[in-house]
Amino acid sequence: MFRDRRGSITVYTALFLTAGVSAGTLAVDVGRMSVLRSEMQNTADAAAMAGAVQLDGRDNARARALDVATNAAQGWSAIPSGGGDLDVASVIYYSALEPAPVVATSDADAVFIEVELEPKQVEILFQPLLNAVTNTTSSTVSSMNAVATARIDPFICHAPPLMMCDLSEIDASLDFTQVANAGRQVRLKEAQNSGGPLAPGNFGLLALSDGSAGANDIEGALAAVEPESCYSLDVTTATGSKTEKVRAGMNARFDVASGWPFPAPDVINYPRDDTLIADAAALAGDGVWDISGYWQDKHGVAPPPALADASRYQAYLYELGLEFARNGRRTIYPFDGTLPEGFTVVSPDAEDIPVALDPANSDDPDFDGVATGEIAANGPARRLVQVPLLQCVAQGIGGHASYPTDGKYVELFITESVGAPPEAAIYAEVVRPLTPANNPDFHANVRLVR
Repeated sequence: MFRDRRGSITVYTALFLTAGVSAGTLAVDVGRMSVLRSEMQNTADAAAMAGAVQLDGRDNARARALDVATNAAQGWSAIPSGGGDLDVASVIYYSALEPAPVVATSDADAVFIEVELEPKQVEILFQPLLNAVTNTTSSTVSSMNAVATARIDPFICHAPPLMMCDLSEIDASLDFTQVANAGRQVRLKEAQNSGGPLAPGNFGLLALSDGSAGANDIEGALAAVEPESCYSLDVTTATGSKTEKVRAGMNARFDVASGWPFPAPDVINYPRDDTLIADAAALAGDGVWDISGYWQDKHGVAPPPALADASRYQAYLYELGLEFARNGRRTIYPFDGTLPEGFTVVSPDAEDIPVALDPANSDDPDFDGVATGEIAANGPARRLVQVPLLQCVAQGIGGHASYPTDGKYVELFITESVGAPPEAAIYAEVVRPLTPANNPDFHANVRLVR
């Protein structure tokens, strides 16, 4: 006799249906969790990268980064239980990550930003089925979070292969990344020992971005109207004394005969800060110079009221008839749109700048500022240089090696042509600290590090 097997199909069907539903539910859970994980990680990544842009080492950098990161994390997801915003739970700043994370203690050393989101609960649809089969009471929800860490990677293009040792290492008041120091003059010299350690008050040379560091290559880059090199967070120093090459390259901007064309539109030498005149050992002045005596000698009249206590760079722009904005010795040129609070527009009056040619000294920047050669395409910017401030004492900078800039760059106005040895110093006036907001050649790339 055959056994009655009616109903067996029903049993198998029930088993297969249960397995199918379970597999389908599990697939849905995995998919939902994967999507939520992706949404949360993308939000954390975006917040960290947005915040990293603000870590420029300046005052309130961390506060700005927090505000931007929080606003950037404006995600929302329907997957968590009840749906909800993807909000920032915490933000931590680090000065280093290797070999172990070091929490930043100031805006100046905040290099990395870590953003963590509020954890989100997602309901596991498969868990009730599993609990029923296994006769357990495991939680039917799972918690998920996301963390991202990013850093800023600034780089600058079209800058000369020139660096200076940061004077704030010996005097905190000489931090040229602070806007209050605009207009102060610095006296920069080569290190006395070729290849030896550099110290505050020294300038140094950089290898070009293609690695070349020969004397002729560096001279050409110093003289170039628009140097081709781009420098990143770290720069490589060049070795050897190149005094005459530096002199020739820099003086190309002043129409001084050196085989290089394209001078600035005004090549006059401006007076030095009174403190630098009085103290030959001083490394920096206070920004006070004899503008009245200069204007009387150069133009035969008193300086206009609009140039009261002006910087040399402001006098330079005025003499060229260029409209600019000033707030004390701080300068914005060119400017467009609404000015920051405290700035006023200065519009040169031709009556205040009568031409004062000196035919007897037409090739001497001490007497005559009218260039005889073809003017450089970048016009008034020909006398501006962008240089990194390196920690020469802390880093023991000397020889041929790579050193961090920490993104600290300043723009300097070359106030006079470089003299002959033994001094052969570069005299320059601080114009402004450089940021991606005020210089199109200064870029703030950011990258995720974990």
